[in-house]
Amino acid sequence: MNKGLWAIGILFLVSCMKTIPPVKIAEEPMVQGCAHIATLTENNDTGRILDNYRPTGHQDEIINRAANLGATHIVWLHVYRMGSAADAYRCNR
Repeated sequence: MNKGLWAIGILFLVSCMKTIPPVKIAEEPMVQGCAHIATLTENNDTGRILDNYRPTGHQDEIINRAANLGATHIVWLHVYRMGSAADAYRCNR
């Protein structure tokens, strides 16, 4: 019984772990010579009440989209509470 609970607990922890996409946040000089993939933008719900207690999810969404495109680096163009934009790059270094 005790081993079964441990196994269920470990499976629960492994299944709930958040995977970190392999995308690095960079500055413009760091991506010289890299291939530009896309410019990504994401906005929050404009009807949502903005407060300081809930973090904005649009930055994570841009990083996930860049990872799905095969990007290795992103350069933020602008980051606001209502939305963000970034350039995605693939570097072969």
